[in-house]
Amino acid sequence: MTTTRLPYTRRKRGRLFWEPTPAMRALGFEPKPLGPETPESIAEARRLYESWTAANAAPPDRGTKWPPGTLGAYFDRMKTTSAWAKKKPRTHEDYDRAWVRLGPALAAKTLTRITVEDVEKLADEIQVAHGAHERFRAVKVLRAIFADAIVRLRLTGYASPAKGIRNPQPKGRSAIWLGAEVPILVATAERMGRHGMAVAIRIGWDTLFSPVDVRTLTPAEIRRDAKGAYIGRDRVKTGREAYGHLSAATEAAIAAYLARLKFTIPANAPLIRQRDGAMYRDKDTFAGDFRDVRYEAFGKEERRQFQDLRRSGNVEADAAGADKSTMAEILANTMDQSAFLDETYTPPTVAKAREVAKLRLEGRQKLAGEVTRRGRK
Repeated sequence: MTTTRLPYTRRKRGRLFWEPTPAMRALGFEPKPLGPETPESIAEARRLYESWTAANAAPPDRGTKWPPGTLGAYFDRMKTTSAWAKKKPRTHEDYDRAWVRLGPALAAKTLTRITVEDVEKLADEIQVAHGAHERFRAVKVLRAIFADAIVRLRLTGYASPAKGIRNPQPKGRSAIWLGAEVPILVATAERMGRHGMAVAIRIGWDTLFSPVDVRTLTPAEIRRDAKGAYIGRDRVKTGREAYGHLSAATEAAIAAYLARLKFTIPANAPLIRQRDGAMYRDKDTFAGDFRDVRYEAFGKEERRQFQDLRRSGNVEADAAGADKSTMAEILANTMDQSAFLDETYTPPTVAKAREVAKLRLEGRQKLAGEVTRRGRK
């Protein structure tokens, strides 16, 4: 048995074990049993140590600007994996949006040296500067990155610092748009030259689709049958089949919008475009254009969003007595009590989309009467 010092190697009962530190594991150096202490196992221990010293002296990995072992370097590595490629584009957007909050504070820190206090401090700062929803999203994404690193790098015994703080989901939104306000939004968008946004508002109001489903809608997904126009597509976020009713006015507005463009939009390309004809890059640019329209229409104090159109349509239909399971199909969520059975036995149809459109009209009339009574008071 030799007495030669072997860095990061432990001797136990005549056997050798290569035991890299957590920081070394973050670079991909994993624990390894070397077997009985022999010249061969000693040579392997030395080879592993030499590999580590070479990697530690090397410049940062290509494809990342962050030093080896940092959270930023790992996040860049994570985005090259097959698991990342399988995530939906909407999920990629959520990660990238959260990284805008996380990166400046944590990207350059060694992954295994980030503490609970670091995460807690950053989460509090995000909440103060950007609100509870941004805090929730950032911590949720950070937890996912650490969970991926712990499994992929085999960080045995390492606890994610992001799990050391509470991350309560903020209360959901409750704001709604009234039926009389939507034409004002549309007219304002048209007056501002944002013709794509004007059409998007019309489509969102008719179909109750989410913002991402509206901005990624393609001409090929707009169809017609004997009763008029409708949209048939799979939801971007859930992949579930969905249908949306289009009114005659919206169908005419889409035709006018396409005729106004100086180029032809391919059948499978996004229909909704910015003023310069470019596609919307992400949900933030889309939300920014809608924000400009609502400010122009209702002033800088207005905080309602495009996504609130979905809730507004549901409130209208609910006021007219719409069935919960039918609304769950149209909204593609689990607002009813048995989402699995509902999806199995009552798949979404164009007929139900049109049924909801009729119910919403009844509800809109009831809500308009309510507003009138409030005004008299």
